[in-house]
Amino acid sequence: MWVDGLGFRHRVFSRVKDAEPRLLRVYLGGDGRAFLNPTTVAADPTPGEHLGLSLMLADPGNALYLARPCYYQPTLDANCQPALWSEQRYGATVLASLERALATLLAQYPGASVHLVGYSGGGVLALQLARRSARVRQVVTVAAPLDTDAWTRHHHYTALPGPQNPAHMAEPWPVGLVQVHLAGADDSNVPPALNQRFAAQLASSGATARFYVLPGFDHRCCWHQQWPALLNDYRL
Repeated sequence: MWVDGLGFRHRVFSRVKDAEPRLLRVYLGGDGRAFLNPTTVAADPTPGEHLGLSLMLADPGNALYLARPCYYQPTLDANCQPALWSEQRYGATVLASLERALATLLAQYPGASVHLVGYSGGGVLALQLARRSARVRQVVTVAAPLDTDAWTRHHHYTALPGPQNPAHMAEPWPVGLVQVHLAGADDSNVPPALNQRFAAQLASSGATARFYVLPGFDHRCCWHQQWPALLNDYRL
């Protein structure tokens, strides 16, 4: 199905089984195919590997997958510009449209406790959305670059604008919001050490957060294969 955001439409995949769920997890996927090579932006950002969507499909509970603007569209909308999945992938335009789309979806489930789950770059967006929605009680990031400055330096990528970086979110976090951050010990795309500044910033802010580094996991393996067990083991 589709839901309108702010100037964009968003593809939504649903596995909501109960008419009035007590808990609803909303998933956000990674950056997809943002670039064809280090200097060429892709014409269509929809991923070839649907790892964020795979997490949602592995969830035994009530779950939704909310795609970013321009992702999972058979024909891209006219206002889909490459900046939205490259240098502005976590920027104000993308975030505002996701926020509107999320509010529309959550209005259908007024009694549900809402958890956001963001895979890879989707974790950056999940953190920003969690700050903006009073409905969100927990935000979970999976293999996410929580300090995008450190991540772009590590890969020799062009730096992203500062406001998009979770490590620059200096304002107080919402009271009662629980954060859980999962990283793979063998992740060469987002090595856990890159997130140290974000963890330090959270500790100084007094936010409620838990960090876990999972042995044997990397950026792809073995998140969706182990996801039902992880949901239970880490109280997600």
